[in-house]
Amino acid sequence: MTDKKELYIVDDSADHRFVLESIFTKFLPQYPVRFFEGAQDLYHFLILQSAPDYKGILPGLIILDLKMPAMNGYELLKLLRQTPDNKKTQWKSLPVIMMSSEDIPQEINQCYQAGANSYLTKPLIFEELRDVLKATCQYWLDFNRAPSLN
Repeated sequence: MTDKKELYIVDDSADHRFVLESIFTKFLPQYPVRFFEGAQDLYHFLILQSAPDYKGILPGLIILDLKMPAMNGYELLKLLRQTPDNKKTQWKSLPVIMMSSEDIPQEINQCYQAGANSYLTKPLIFEELRDVLKATCQYWLDFNRAPSLN
């Protein structure tokens, strides 16, 4: 691994963010993770990263909660895929995984049509959630090769 990328997780539930943060702190400390409580928070942060003078770590993967107030994960996904790329960022090809506690085929299809790379149902059992996050991070942040910036 040459350049480490950060994982961004967006979830409006403080309780779920706490559980996720516990998993990353105790079991997956090798993955830098940043949490956002809403889709608008993440979108504003991503716009700041597009600035030529941004020096922080760029995202390698975004996990979006589907059901959120104000702007939901699906709306953010569509907006993200429509945001113009620049020399520093490639929003159209940045891996985005949708997560929801619901398994509704129509919503799953909409997410893929909008550009999601994957759709996962949130496991309710702690160990299963830990295992899903570990496999997800290993694949997308360790094994997957993203397109290079031109």
